[in-house]
Amino acid sequence: MVVALLLCLSEANQAQAAALNSAALRERISVSLAADKRELALTLAKQDAVLRRDLASRLSDENLAVDLKQWLSTVSAPTSVSAVVGRADLTIRQRKGLERELDSLLQLRLASASMLAALKQGVEPLYAYEPDGNDAQWQYIEAFDRRGAVHRLDVHRMPDRPVLVVDIDSRKDLAAGVKLMRERLVALGQRPMPSLQTASASATSTPVTMLDRIYLNDDEEPWISGDAEVYAIVNGVDPSRDEPQLDIVDMPYLETDGRTYSPNQVLIFWDRYRWAAANVILMEHDDNTNYQELVSYLFTIASQILTAVGHPEIAALVALGSELVNRMPGEWFSNDDDYVDSYYTLEKNHFYTNHGGARGNAVVSLRPYEIAGQ
Repeated sequence: MVVALLLCLSEANQAQAAALNSAALRERISVSLAADKRELALTLAKQDAVLRRDLASRLSDENLAVDLKQWLSTVSAPTSVSAVVGRADLTIRQRKGLERELDSLLQLRLASASMLAALKQGVEPLYAYEPDGNDAQWQYIEAFDRRGAVHRLDVHRMPDRPVLVVDIDSRKDLAAGVKLMRERLVALGQRPMPSLQTASASATSTPVTMLDRIYLNDDEEPWISGDAEVYAIVNGVDPSRDEPQLDIVDMPYLETDGRTYSPNQVLIFWDRYRWAAANVILMEHDDNTNYQELVSYLFTIASQILTAVGHPEIAALVALGSELVNRMPGEWFSNDDDYVDSYYTLEKNHFYTNHGGARGNAVVSLRPYEIAGQ
């Protein structure tokens, strides 16, 4: 029955997708930033003699990046450089829909802590940027020296000399993006996602599922991409109406693949999901994502799936999770690695120990818990 339902839904969604302008859709959700980053990398490289000593003094093993706008306001760089950075920063925030959320987003980041000693010793760095598109198709990483000459760096092998990367602050970007996605879901008719404070202030206890441990396999991402920033899309069916329920859960601690984290984090609020079951999709932050457009499209597709089912039954939950994932890489993103893993039909009051995801890229341990009310 589930297989037949999935086939039926797949055909229906394909017909609906054909009516959409896929190119325009991708342009709204996945914006292009590489040209702006490239201009900044070249501009800063040519100012290396002015900037390097001050920059090296500000970096440490614990802090490998500076906010570009703030930093340039404190050094004796030409005003033209600050103007270029200011324009690019505003343009990028506007494309991502974050101009009202953040005052600055661009940073200059040392690619690896292993390069710090050489930079402080005066080794001339290269200035690079992350290309757009699927990293599996990158042929090289373009970088510039202080004379403006182009260097083509290996995509997967860490360079021997220091490399400074013009990038966005992924933590600030994702935190603002999660906030905007939650606000957009409320605007689309969902109840606001509860917090621990609101749950503990309720008259009754609140059943949740806690994320005790999570481990991500080494996905061999290019060195220029930096640490991972991961968030979860919890999805299911609203308990009081035949509509999708989507919750966005930030995971700010989850930065490095190949390491086990023990966050003790609330992952699922069960009062928000019918049949005491839900799906979880793990996603990695993407510089190029416009999060408001992303979550609007996500909600639209989820609604289409449930509409195709008619009166939702438990089989619709399986269809919802799998179809959302099926539509992600081809329609939403240019880089398939943004999809990390997914878990289907997680159940209330169940323990999951060293539970592998459908993609085989993440392992989690989950446990039921009751947040005591007043």
